[in-house]
Amino acid sequence: MHFKFKAFLFLLAASMLVVACSEDEPAWKKNQREQNEQNNNNQQGGGDEPVNFTGLRVKGRWFVDDQGVRHNLHGFAQTYSPWFNEQGSKWSNYDVAACLRYNRGLIDDIIKRGWKMDFVRLHMDPYWSNIPGEPTTGESDIHAFDFERFKTYLDKVFIPMAEYIISKGMYVIMRPPGVCPDQISYEGSYYNYLKKVWTHVASHDKLRNNGYVMFELCNEPVQICDDNGNPINNWDGTPSVVEARGKQLQKFMQGITDAIREYADNIVLVPGLHYQMLYKTFEKYPVKGDNIGYAVHCYPGWYNSGYDSEVQVVYDEFKAGWDAEIMPIGRKAPIVVTEMDWAPEKYNASWGKAITGVAGGNGFGANFMKICDDNYNISWLLFTGPEWLAKYDDAAPDGNSFLTDPEACPRPVYRKYLEYATEEYRAKINAY
Repeated sequence: MHFKFKAFLFLLAASMLVVACSEDEPAWKKNQREQNEQNNNNQQGGGDEPVNFTGLRVKGRWFVDDQGVRHNLHGFAQTYSPWFNEQGSKWSNYDVAACLRYNRGLIDDIIKRGWKMDFVRLHMDPYWSNIPGEPTTGESDIHAFDFERFKTYLDKVFIPMAEYIISKGMYVIMRPPGVCPDQISYEGSYYNYLKKVWTHVASHDKLRNNGYVMFELCNEPVQICDDNGNPINNWDGTPSVVEARGKQLQKFMQGITDAIREYADNIVLVPGLHYQMLYKTFEKYPVKGDNIGYAVHCYPGWYNSGYDSEVQVVYDEFKAGWDAEIMPIGRKAPIVVTEMDWAPEKYNASWGKAITGVAGGNGFGANFMKICDDNYNISWLLFTGPEWLAKYDDAAPDGNSFLTDPEACPRPVYRKYLEYATEEYRAKINAY
């Protein structure tokens, strides 16, 4: 065959392959590729890099990108309801446009303030999926949940927000509507609720196999029940009770994960019991499969860090508590702390009441950050409301306010995030 004709056929085949690949390209991947192409001049997470980043997967105890580069993530959280958006003062009445405008504006303002963020925990708040006006006993009450409303507002609110976050160079961790009831059981009502929610989310063209979007299976499970519906004591160290607790928790979380895996290979983040505090049983009974990490919560008073104290959080005791409960699984899989903050109680601006203190000495904040840094594969966020973060000014002098007091979380975390964004820090993570 003539050389020029063979070359023509080769080019023709190659072009047909490109067309075929683009036709098979998932919607989310096509959107992100186009977004990267359009936004090469934008700033990533308020930094000095273009918005052109790749999806993540789990390799051993690390998040890695398409080039195998390790990543630790640092960010904040958003929830989309009038009450959690400044106590109903910004929008109301299921106003989608106002919700999107307000929350996108917060992201823009946070970036303008110079925060170096690379993920957002996105709460698919039950405000949107509950039947309007139907009374409930709280966020754990799912009797008002309406699946059709959930599907509608996944498309109208949560996916548009996820896409906006990704367009700014940040990953997304989605959590389901509401919180767990005090007791959960395998194949119980809450288990079936989670399966229904996650099956729909995982099968969605814009979310399925999306390396920019992780799924946190549920928020703050408290107690797991046995097959007869009896709660298993969280603190009983009897070997048979520990075994039963570990097996039941694995069975519950594995079932939800397997339902997701029927459609998607997104990274799944598994929560522990007692408000996401207990993880030791996962060492023997981990959730099995690829792309599995664990979502941890950490507040002052947890992991032997001192109770209701703004001073006496002692590093050695805190580290010992963390190492005993978190690191058995943290040595095998990536950890993301999806709730954490602190500040002196007088500011009434944080969930956790404590001071920053000194790393290796007393105080919660500095010691939390030291524990994370020393373990290398722990990602974390600041759970302080984004409306506070959007007002932060690092040029303001130290003072006696939530945003200027170095003993409250915004100032030390802002500066810690700057450190995490440096090439030196990234090199250290990848050399470890």
